[in-house]
Amino acid sequence: MEIAYPKYDTLLFDLDDTLYPLSSGISKECGQNIKDYMVEKLGIEKSKILELSNSLYKNYGTTMAGLRAIGYDFDYDEYHSFVHGRLSYEKIKPDPILRSLLLSLPLRKIIFTNADKLHAARALERLGLEDCFEGIICFESLNSTNRENVNGYKNEIFDIIGHLSDHAEPVSALPKTPIVCKPSESAIVKALEIANINSQRTLFFDDSVRNIQAGKRIGLDTVLVGTSQRVKCADYALENIHNLKEALPELWESKTKPEKVSYSGKLVVETPVIA
Repeated sequence: MEIAYPKYDTLLFDLDDTLYPLSSGISKECGQNIKDYMVEKLGIEKSKILELSNSLYKNYGTTMAGLRAIGYDFDYDEYHSFVHGRLSYEKIKPDPILRSLLLSLPLRKIIFTNADKLHAARALERLGLEDCFEGIICFESLNSTNRENVNGYKNEIFDIIGHLSDHAEPVSALPKTPIVCKPSESAIVKALEIANINSQRTLFFDDSVRNIQAGKRIGLDTVLVGTSQRVKCADYALENIHNLKEALPELWESKTKPEKVSYSGKLVVETPVIA
């Protein structure tokens, strides 16, 4: 008898505002910390912060990537410590419902976040999900933290605000960033390679439309989390991650389990970072 294999063998999950809701306030707090870092550590005028941070986020995916692109030199660990280290993690509540859903899924489950590994570990621990994933693809997985190996430093700061106001040029005309992160297609491709993931058999969950669009362009099936309104690039839309089984019951129909993944239910002390 011919064996019917499931459509998916891997689930790739974003973390922030995907596995816990935007309403937690963590994203807003993180955004304020980024603005404070720009003022306190980089010496940027407070009056310019809002417009600059919005422009960098829009054009580079993350403010951090944009800051490096336009010439600011800073230590990545220091940045993450400032931006994430002072977050109110108690706002992230344990989620036994999601834990039960994830542990019952007979598929590979991997975290893919732009954040650093310490933030990812803390958030997953608060959620009670630290043993629900095979591994974490994070900032350190995609980027070298050895300063000697990071190229692209500039002596002068590029005036991106002035440039965009004077030119109606495409993003490609802007300075390139040395940081690899979503929504860059190269970041997603690299993540798939690191975790040995087949894009045609992977379902990608993210709250960002831009990230979902990038995933779709490289062949991933996609789930937009945080809204029930399905956009063109999303194959599915979930208002809440708790709606997972209701929206995608076929994920539980697999009778085959991938190799090298334990489903014994035993606690894993630390979810490994996939580097």
